Amino acid sequence: MLMKNQAASIIAVIILSVGALTVFTQNPVKPPVQQQPPAQKPDPQKPTEPEQDPEVLKIGTRQVTVPVIITDGFGRFINGLQKSDFTLQEDGQVQDIDDFSNETSPFSVALLIDLSLSTKNKLEDIKRTAIDFVKLLQPRDKVLVVAFDEKVQFIGNFTGEQKTLEKQIKALKTSYLTSVYDALDQTIRERLFKVDGRKAIVVLSDGVDTGSKRATYDSVLELITRTGIVTYTIRYETRNDGGIKNIKPEDLPSLKSPFLNRFTNNFQQPRGTYEKQRPKDRDLRGIEFLQELADRSGARYLRSESVIGTALALQLVANELRNQYTLTYDPTNKAEDGKFRQIDVNIKRRDLLVRARQGYIAPKATEESEKPKP
Repeated sequence: MLMKNQAASIIAVIILSVGALTVFTQNPVKPPVQQQPPAQKPDPQKPTEPEQDPEVLKIGTRQVTVPVIITDGFGRFINGLQKSDFTLQEDGQVQDIDDFSNETSPFSVALLIDLSLSTKNKLEDIKRTAIDFVKLLQPRDKVLVVAFDEKVQFIGNFTGEQKTLEKQIKALKTSYLTSVYDALDQTIRERLFKVDGRKAIVVLSDGVDTGSKRATYDSVLELITRTGIVTYTIRYETRNDGGIKNIKPEDLPSLKSPFLNRFTNNFQQPRGTYEKQRPKDRDLRGIEFLQELADRSGARYLRSESVIGTALALQLVANELRNQYTLTYDPTNKAEDGKFRQIDVNIKRRDLLVRARQGYIAPKATEESEKPKP
């Protein structure tokens, strides 16, 4: 959540994949003190296992943060707009914009790299592309490398040292399964919610999950919808491995008005009905998953089948993250009914295109405060 007059940082999570991605009690009598060996300092280069029981995510505020991208008809970013240029509605009701920011502030990137077996032939290319993306970032930006196969590993901590990041990325090796759902879930719950400021996720994956144990297709989409974390998705084609094809103009998504919401109606249907509409083919299901991640958060879904295409996509993502407006508002609808609320952002100039977070899920009055804040 973006707070007033507080320097913000954007956290972007990029998933690279070509995969098939106490309570304390006091004893009445103190035991004798035993000599313990000196505690070893953690090695920042050594992969760390994710927390098994992540802390409960508390709902601290009802404010909603909405990242917004404004472009012209040619896709060029429009800067210099003011708060008065924007209007924001929730379910058709006009909302007061409490906070507005268009600053180019440093951000943090959680770089998630899929190490499943099918990445074996392309992993070296993926590594080079990931390193090139790190070089696109500004000196004050920070990156966290997260590797996942059948497990999720956090490699070191957020850092802006490019040599350290390059070393971490080069040391990665392929494994077997793909737990893309778990990677998203654990990264958000265990790392992103411990960092203040704007957050974003960029997914480079085929979206096919084969090894997740704690998260599901639905739970990840719900988490993204609740948190509003901007989620870019860049998909590798894995069914025809070996093809060298650059990213094409038709592969780039069209910028749609928030009113052209292709998923909202589905999301508002009963969960059982919604699930039946998904394709059974796992590759098509993976594509749909990545598309929904991007649509729900107001980001982009991109396709890439080569290193060149991936590099272009990542460069586009890096540029977008530096050209975001951020709107924050306190919803007039205070009902805690657990329903989806649609967000519509518009500007006074009709010649410009708006892309923004499409909505969020209101908390339930009866549920415990264990869900992330919207």
